[in-house]
Amino acid sequence: MSSLIALGSGGAATVTTFYLYVGIRGKNKIKVDPDHVPYWAFGVGLLAANAGTAFQQLAGIGQQLSTSLQGNAALGEWKTGATAAVLTIAVFGLKPRAWKDSLCGAIAPSLFAAAGGLWALPASILTGLFTSFLG
Repeated sequence: MSSLIALGSGGAATVTTFYLYVGIRGKNKIKVDPDHVPYWAFGVGLLAANAGTAFQQLAGIGQQLSTSLQGNAALGEWKTGATAAVLTIAVFGLKPRAWKDSLCGAIAPSLFAAAGGLWALPASILTGLFTSFLG
């Protein structure tokens, strides 16, 4: 057995996304508290980084957002860490909204990894743990 739970990264990303979708609706037996949506979505983003091409677009969204802000001359010098900070403030500083928290949480791991430094620690540590458990 190569892993504890034989899902694979693509299967785990799909299962986690479906669980989040069903839980957000709240009309079924599975319920996801609106305050927990960013954490579930962050997990989806971590799993998506190692999944197939269906999930590769999530990483591109964060990189395009950061690139568009860096290319704006009106903002001056803008680094990827600033985009990661704005994203984090948007998730935890604003009122919980499932659509906002899902999108921001899912693109956060790739954005944090691109920012490097302390931003990369949560993504790299949790990716290592997920990979060892899920295969």
